Amino acid sequence: MKGNRTMKVTTVLASFLAAASLNAAVIEQVIVRQQWPWSTDVKVEYKLSGVTSPVDISVKAFNGNVELDSSRLAASMTGDRFGITEDGVGTIIIDPVKAFGTSKVALANFKVKLSVSDSAANLNEVLYKVFNLETGECEDITRVQLLNGKYGSVETDFSKIGPGFNTTLNDVIIWTGVTNNVAYKTTHLVMRKIPAAGIEWTIGSRSGEVGAASGGNTDDERQHTVRLTEDFFMSVFEVTQAQYVKFYDLRSGGFINEEDSSMRPVETCKYGSDLKGLSDWKAEDGSASHNECICWPTNAYRHCTRGNRMIGKMRSKLGVKVDLPTSAQWEFACRAGTQTGLYSGKELTNANGTCPNVEEIAWTASSDYSDAPGGKAQTRVVGLKKPNAFGLYDMAGNVSEWCLDWFYSDIETFYDDNGNGVKADILHSDPLVDPVGRSVRRDTNNLKVRRGGGWYFAQKFSRSAYRGGHNYEAEKNYLGIRLVAPVAADWK
Repeated sequence: MKGNRTMKVTTVLASFLAAASLNAAVIEQVIVRQQWPWSTDVKVEYKLSGVTSPVDISVKAFNGNVELDSSRLAASMTGDRFGITEDGVGTIIIDPVKAFGTSKVALANFKVKLSVSDSAANLNEVLYKVFNLETGECEDITRVQLLNGKYGSVETDFSKIGPGFNTTLNDVIIWTGVTNNVAYKTTHLVMRKIPAAGIEWTIGSRSGEVGAASGGNTDDERQHTVRLTEDFFMSVFEVTQAQYVKFYDLRSGGFINEEDSSMRPVETCKYGSDLKGLSDWKAEDGSASHNECICWPTNAYRHCTRGNRMIGKMRSKLGVKVDLPTSAQWEFACRAGTQTGLYSGKELTNANGTCPNVEEIAWTASSDYSDAPGGKAQTRVVGLKKPNAFGLYDMAGNVSEWCLDWFYSDIETFYDDNGNGVKADILHSDPLVDPVGRSVRRDTNNLKVRRGGGWYFAQKFSRSAYRGGHNYEAEKNYLGIRLVAPVAADWK
């Protein structure tokens, strides 16, 4: 703005008292100025007094007496806006390019109006955990820190993530800035809290869903009501090669020799030999082999993982019972408040060809790989596509992801630990609580569930309801992992 000075210092006296507020908090003075002579940012300083409990500061912007479009204003601001606990001077920075699409903003008469309201009770809720994979330390990131812009950009409106994106969630906070830090894809593991406890939702594909076998609601994707009893954390990205090798060696093959391999998802990892040590499972007292060991979900995150396998080593380093998700956990997290074919709130439009709705969210066999080595289909750096409403990336593509459950194509047996085909009881339970599939292997197929599509698969496999299976010793360059961790106080 230097040399084209459209900003002038503006002082706005403000005596706005929060409506229906229990606080006596008052904004006494507001000063608006250009942040720096060489910067387009707008700096808003305010003086707050009378704070008796946490308050939020709301902002409206005006050109003279004409209010400017506020649809993008919230996402353009950082600073002291939420959870203010004491009197004093606060600062808010507005990026006019993000807010109004221009650095000029016709600011000859630019003004702001601030108002006060009581803060929400959950502002100190931990929404993200960032684990340092080298030291084992964990940093908690709270709702208020995200909303105040401490960790970069966030989005609270899912429709702003992509045209037509929609969700039934009424509490959306997507940390979009997480994709800008290379460390979060290499030396650190970022996990997002998934608020699942007590929510009843529908798992499976709808009748007539495009891309589903026989038009949806078939044996392996039959719809039924589910309720999970606990929240959990899930990794924002698929586990990358750089993260994986801190605990376990990569297998040869796959995509390990590309320039950006470190930030691509790990693949060719075997569920049994590499991740869990399945062939060595024992009951807690050491008396039974894995065929008879029913050790989860009642004590999930605690057993059935050998300490010298990748997940066991990560547990030891972090002091946290990380694990693979159950299939139900995975689908709840993927859907993020949607019941449509895709997690964007949109539908697959073409079962066998290229669908632009899938291209927004997933790397599949139909994606454009013209800028990839050799121009061929392959894994890509995590976090390049658009996230879901929980802020999880690549749930629909890049690589398919291992889950804990044994796989059966008919969900009647898929949800019956004892192997009994009690169709009426299983499918008409209202709801199924914490379904986990069989925790016991009952035949010789040795198939574990995998969820999500991937670079190798057609776009119809990017649907949220899709589930497939692979032998637990499968070594595939399209099969990787995403981790979960419990929220409970005894998670360590």
